[in-house]
Amino acid sequence: MPDFIRRNLVLILILAFWYVAGVAGTPLFFGVGTLTVLLWWRRKMYFEILAGFFFILILSDNLRHATDFAKVYKNAYIVLLAVIPVLSRADFRPFNKLWLYFLPFVAVSFAGLAESPVAFTGLQKSVSYLLLIFAVPQFFITAFRERGPDAVKDFLFLGVLLVLVGFALIIIEPGLAFSHGGRFRAVFGNPNGLGIFAGLLLVFIVAGREYFKGLFSKNDLRWTVLPLLAAVVMSGSRTSIMAVALFLIFVRFFRSSPYLGFILFFALATAVEAVSSNLLAVVSALGLEGFLRLDTVSEGSGRYVAWGFAWEAVQEHFWFGRGFAFDEWLMEVNQDFLNTLGHQGGVHNTYLIVWLNAGLVGLLLFLRAWILIFIRAGKQNPVAFPAMFLVLFSILLEPWLAASLNPFTIILLMTLVMMTDDAFQPYLRGEVTPLVPEKEEIPATA
Repeated sequence: MPDFIRRNLVLILILAFWYVAGVAGTPLFFGVGTLTVLLWWRRKMYFEILAGFFFILILSDNLRHATDFAKVYKNAYIVLLAVIPVLSRADFRPFNKLWLYFLPFVAVSFAGLAESPVAFTGLQKSVSYLLLIFAVPQFFITAFRERGPDAVKDFLFLGVLLVLVGFALIIIEPGLAFSHGGRFRAVFGNPNGLGIFAGLLLVFIVAGREYFKGLFSKNDLRWTVLPLLAAVVMSGSRTSIMAVALFLIFVRFFRSSPYLGFILFFALATAVEAVSSNLLAVVSALGLEGFLRLDTVSEGSGRYVAWGFAWEAVQEHFWFGRGFAFDEWLMEVNQDFLNTLGHQGGVHNTYLIVWLNAGLVGLLLFLRAWILIFIRAGKQNPVAFPAMFLVLFSILLEPWLAASLNPFTIILLMTLVMMTDDAFQPYLRGEVTPLVPEKEEIPATA
């Protein structure tokens, strides 16, 4: 962490200034933020541009009004992120083509907007999803060419730094660090968001070590793994705790043999019914009722209500949905009714959200795109399939993968790019040393 701060002190100060300018006013930040990004673009500082976007996405997940500027500006930022590679093609070639996997899904989503009650919002979300899938891989790979493996390390430490800021808030402002009955949320809007974020960063670390074994010292791992594991546990997110535990178990099996890994996966899948039907008894026997919030299990934290309501709505547009944002509109217009049943919020299930928005055809195309990328990654990296199981489990109870402009999907994208793009594979094969010299300083007059 100290090396990261020294190497990126100017960037950290700029991001801190962004926060101050944003709190002062959204219009002010639009000017400051855009000017900064354009200056970075002029100097070909592509790592900084992507890091700034990552920072804005993290702030946008916070529910405080002080970060409203990030919620607004992320829509403009993704447009800048997509335009820059097109206008500066020479710096980004060859383009990563992962985005092509998603074209059929996005096309079906566009078609559904014809019957959408929120067609304009749905159009924006459809475009932003495609822009994110296109732009983030280009910037991540170009940043990697610019900084070498330090780009991987620095993105990781930027995320961990903001988690550490959350730990500091425990002392400075406990009311901001905790919510939902004393659960730790750091700088995020809710504890579940923190759990997802920390879990995906752990996947990013484990996948990265397959390529850059000499890049992370034991001290680096202490600065990253321990805070992230603590964040997952302290968030109290049952989904994230279970997902991370399964991921770490599957990694060990897949490193030994992919066959053993898949045997374990199918064994656990067939045991799910038996475990779930006896879950309350098992948890009580272990004495974990308080930690796992057993009192809310029977209520499903309101999720069962949302799922039942969403499933009824799916029947009306079973094969083809009504476009992005339809799920949000549906839950909002029926919020009073759902409140009487004990539910507040959204659908809390990515599969159902995509089914509502794009129909069964769209859902299958959506899953096809992600799974094909994981399969491609699995041919080279033993961490890929455990990561896929973590994601598939997480989105069963969380909606994050159905949205583009959040701090979770971007981590998954960077992880998959690292596991599939040709720029990284020589490191996996040991053909290139993972240690790189320090980047030469740019003269002040440049």
